[in-house]
Order: sequence, then C-alpha cells, then structure tokens
Amino acid sequence: MNELERLRQIQRSLSDIISQLEAQQGQLPSLITRSVRLGDARSMAVLTAIAIEGGAVSNARFETILAQFGRTLRGAGGFFGGAGASVRREDGKLFLTSAGTQTLEKWKLRYGSSWMEELVTPEALGDRAYPDNSRITFKV
Repeated sequence: MNELERLRQIQRSLSDIISQLEAQQGQLPSLITRSVRLGDARSMAVLTAIAIEGGAVSNARFETILAQFGRTLRGAGGFFGGAGASVRREDGKLFLTSAGTQTLEKWKLRYGSSWMEELVTPEALGDRAYPDNSRITFKV
C-alpha cells in the first residue's frame, strides 16, 4: 500500500470515529449509517460470540457458533492464521487472543458497541444465500 493510500485509509478511519463520537453526544441525527462486507460481519460475529461466552469455548461450541454465522470449520483457518491470529486452540478449548480482542475493540469504535445486538443476528448472517462479498448497511 503506498503512502497516499495509507493516509487516506487513516483519514477515513478518523472520520468514522469522529462521526461516532458526535452522534454519541447528540450533535448529529441518529441516522448515521455504515456499510460493511457481510463476510467481515460474519467473522466479527463469531469473535463476539466467543467474547460473550467469556473468551473461551469448546471445540463443539466453536463449530456451532461458526454454523450460526454461515461459517464452517473447514473455512475457519483465518481465525488461527499468522501472527495476528484472533483465536488459539489450547487444551481442547478455543480462546480469543489479544489480537482478536483488539479487532473487536476497533469494530466497537467504528460501528458502535451494540451493532451485534441491534442489527446482526444469526438468522441474518447465517443465510448462505448471500455471499461474503455482499454488503450490509446499518445505523450506528
């Protein structure tokens, strides 16, 4: 990524954060919306579900969570990959990593802390009729 594109990405992120803070202070109408790739929302939903359950789940529970949000165990490798892995497996359990927690925090800043409860449900995200590159739009 070249320097100019990186700066534009930072500018967009800051603009989103400022909009979110202004909305929280009541300075803007509550009709601020965000658009996100459905695949990203599905991944964040999986991480959120693990966090809600205390940050650790059994292998069987992980598979159930994946299925709820339109994922399969076969396609879950991205959660475990590389230095930025969001989930790690240890002693038969799956744990949210610090990188996974940081990713969730970034999402909360950008999309609000209640995006999962208010918009995204297993029914909406688990419908495989909509591919991961579909976009969803919601109020923040």
